[in-house]
Amino acid sequence: MPPAAERVLVAALSARAIACSARRAGFRPLALDAFADEDLRRCVDGFSRVPVTFDWRFQRRALLDAARALAPAPVPLVFGSGFERTPELLGALAAGRELLGTDPADVARAKDPFAFAALCRELGIPHPEVRADPPADPSGWLVRRIGGAGGGHVRPAAGVRAGPGTVFQRRVAGRPVSVLVAGDGRRARALGFARQRTRPGSFRFLGVDVPFRPPAGTARRLAAMAEALAARLRLRGLGSVDALLDGCRVWILELNPRPTAAWDAWELASGRVLFALHVAACRGRLPACLPVRRAAASRILFAAGPLAVPEGFRWPAFCRDIPPPGTSIPAGGPVCTVLAAAGNPRASARLVEARARMVYASLSRTIPPIDQNGGWTS
Repeated sequence: MPPAAERVLVAALSARAIACSARRAGFRPLALDAFADEDLRRCVDGFSRVPVTFDWRFQRRALLDAARALAPAPVPLVFGSGFERTPELLGALAAGRELLGTDPADVARAKDPFAFAALCRELGIPHPEVRADPPADPSGWLVRRIGGAGGGHVRPAAGVRAGPGTVFQRRVAGRPVSVLVAGDGRRARALGFARQRTRPGSFRFLGVDVPFRPPAGTARRLAAMAEALAARLRLRGLGSVDALLDGCRVWILELNPRPTAAWDAWELASGRVLFALHVAACRGRLPACLPVRRAAASRILFAAGPLAVPEGFRWPAFCRDIPPPGTSIPAGGPVCTVLAAAGNPRASARLVEARARMVYASLSRTIPPIDQNGGWTS
């Protein structure tokens, strides 16, 4: 349990899940993010909405100025998504603070696709082939943004030229899963598996189902791979390893060296406050395990066309990342996150789909319609 009134600065493109978990853990969170959602505002002692560039990078000066005004050093820092492409900005933000997370140099190493591929080869871990230049035959290849998150930047390689900040990756088959991992900078421990969902016809992240239970032998191999990578890349706190499962075959895709979008579902399934586990791991105390008490699922709703959130819309209690009234959401932008829990993964998946459709029906009566198919998947 942290000392009374211990403040912590949370910085992420979407800081709500981490900040609200910090509040439940007994901290006083202050948040910097790109959305300033209603539920974030309710759970923090203070916040600042930081402008981002067209490709979702924090504007450097705005971020650093907001941090100095809201939570000057030495207030400790916890970071989420948004720094994979700018670890040097993370380093500047962390100057003079206790960094409750992975060191910026290790973030850079983890998100360098060629260094990561080399480490996988060294450890004997299956990883799709990567290259800097376009293949002669692009069929069977993907192109992705180095340090990208959320999957929306991944697309088939046909007709794409090489450019700064992109990498070509051989396409492999399999079901997308993730491994929740805790690290203290030297050791790492796999805590559980989640099934990842993507929007139909794309690689864009849609949500997770927790827990996912691979066959026992596959689970042991996947956990061992995740732990080896997290230890070598000096993960501190909670992170995840993304993978594809094709029968008993495992392909490791990447390590996310920070809290991820599966946070809500893991808290709902386990009944544990993950922020407390994250801070404990950063300070050298790895959790022994993370038992789940029930199944949980999360789904993100996306707008099919531009919309503005109306005044007075009543969001159900199972919604998170709630945009303030008057928020303009561009086509394809996230509207909110929907959560559900049940006795088993199949039931929680059905329930979250039903809830997503219910939210869609309510929204469609009050604002321009959102996508009836792509906001969730069955």
